[in-house]
Amino acid sequence: HVKLIDEDELTTEIIHVGSKVKVRDEEFDEICDYQIVGSSEADPTNGLISDESPVGRGLLGHKVGERVEIETPAGVMVYEVLEISK
Repeated sequence: HVKLIDEDELTTEIIHVGSKVKVRDEEFDEICDYQIVGSSEADPTNGLISDESPVGRGLLGHKVGERVEIETPAGVMVYEVLEISK
């Protein structure tokens, strides 16, 4: 099934597929920029992470200011959501 996303309907209130997010990795105190995309568009080296990946899936539905703990193959990663944009 395919669902087209109309960018005009996207909100910056919560993270969803299509969102660009700025997060702070609490372990390394690093700022990371990601865009949540479908699995066919994923390119992690360029900040495009799949909504099916542990980090992409873990960030979905969260808001600015929230602290998110995500279980990954490398262990639990903790991010603070700093910004959400279209």
